[in-house]
Amino acid sequence: MRVHTYRANTVSLPSPKASFLAISIVFILSGCAVDPGNSVDVIQKEIASIAPTPLMLIQDNEQQRSVDQRVNALLLQPLTLDSAVEIATLNNKSIQAALHSLGISAVELQQATQLPNPGIKLTRSTSDGSYSTELEFGINLLSVLTLPKVRSIETQRFQQERLSTAQEIASIINETKIAYWNAVAAREVLSYIEKVHTTTQASAELANRMTAVGNFSKLDYLREQGQLSEATLNLVTARQAVYSSTEQLNRLLGLWSNIQKIQLPERLPELPTEIRQVAELEANALEQRLDVKLAKMKLQMIAANAGLTKATRFINAFDFEAGGNTKDSSERSYSASLELPIFDWGNYRVRKVEAEYWQAFNEATATGVNARSEIRERYLIYRSMYDLASHYKSNVLPIQQQIAEENQLRYNGMFISVFELVADARNQISAVTGYVNAAKDFWVAKSQLDLALIGAPVVVGDAEQTKPAAKAESAGH
Repeated sequence: MRVHTYRANTVSLPSPKASFLAISIVFILSGCAVDPGNSVDVIQKEIASIAPTPLMLIQDNEQQRSVDQRVNALLLQPLTLDSAVEIATLNNKSIQAALHSLGISAVELQQATQLPNPGIKLTRSTSDGSYSTELEFGINLLSVLTLPKVRSIETQRFQQERLSTAQEIASIINETKIAYWNAVAAREVLSYIEKVHTTTQASAELANRMTAVGNFSKLDYLREQGQLSEATLNLVTARQAVYSSTEQLNRLLGLWSNIQKIQLPERLPELPTEIRQVAELEANALEQRLDVKLAKMKLQMIAANAGLTKATRFINAFDFEAGGNTKDSSERSYSASLELPIFDWGNYRVRKVEAEYWQAFNEATATGVNARSEIRERYLIYRSMYDLASHYKSNVLPIQQQIAEENQLRYNGMFISVFELVADARNQISAVTGYVNAAKDFWVAKSQLDLALIGAPVVVGDAEQTKPAAKAESAGH
């Protein structure tokens, strides 16, 4: 809208009616920027199934001190899976960066859905010793007309980014869970491998003494030394696994200082007596998955954008101005400008957006197909890991225990040598480490299944974590 006035030697105000109308329209429309709401709460609801601890957007030193106090309090106790997730949720800086990035997007949403600023033009002219001043007030009319549609599209785009942020945070939480299981299992396996090394070392020392007095063959002596060498290598490897897994967990927990040390339990938790069934997982899985929601939202946004493109296919720029003279109320002026569709009639833009729509439609369908398949695959891995660990617990370990008891009786009766008894002890410990690795694989598979149910991207390398540990070769034989 354009309003202009002129009076000799002074600048006059525009007519009250014209000014009131122009200002009222601008203020009404400019006050309707989209409110993004509390995105942190929305994300929390999306990932509540794997991260029950409330998310916190840290924005000042007081909040940071409160988080530090909570983290330090949790570190005073042996770390559980829940406390590890809580520490990561509050203290992982990548999560904080993702939340602040979403805050930036929220501001950009408000800016994009605000009415563009109007333009003001001041013209001063002189004639026959007098002068006049003209004030023009203009606004892009196309921006006003398309503002509701733009707000709808920008809101959907922001909602997409909010779901993407939820996926990113869910992936970090899942990484934390896997790092926790790896760290606990590595420590437990190390304790058994240390026992193997101690036992093998004693056996090798005995073989060395017996060889020195001529009571042991050179071949048997070399076999015992070979066992000790293998046990030593396995011990070094197991210790390195503990160091690496612990540091990986420290990174995901956001622990900066060496003073902040974690205390891990000595053993993995027992296997559950019952596990989830695939039927209950598939019932509402597609409705809950973030990637499916994203695909649907993208399709809806492109469809809405297609409607906007068709509505403005001939109009790329449309400006409207109106003016009046307060000195002469009969004087009015109006002007309008638009781009003539001589060369570009908008057909290319329409065809492009239609192709984008069908692309998004097929991508959404593919997402649904892949989602169902991924849930079934993750469930089968989860079920297989449970069966494998249960087999170790109910069959392999009891059999090894019975063998150890029988060999102890035979050794007491002097039917077998101490070296055979030591070899049997190594086999028994190897079976125990096999169970530990199988149990760890089960808990990792459970975490991956939980992640698949909400549709967050799988972390590269996690597939290696779900391979069955059919035999703990690292324990030595």
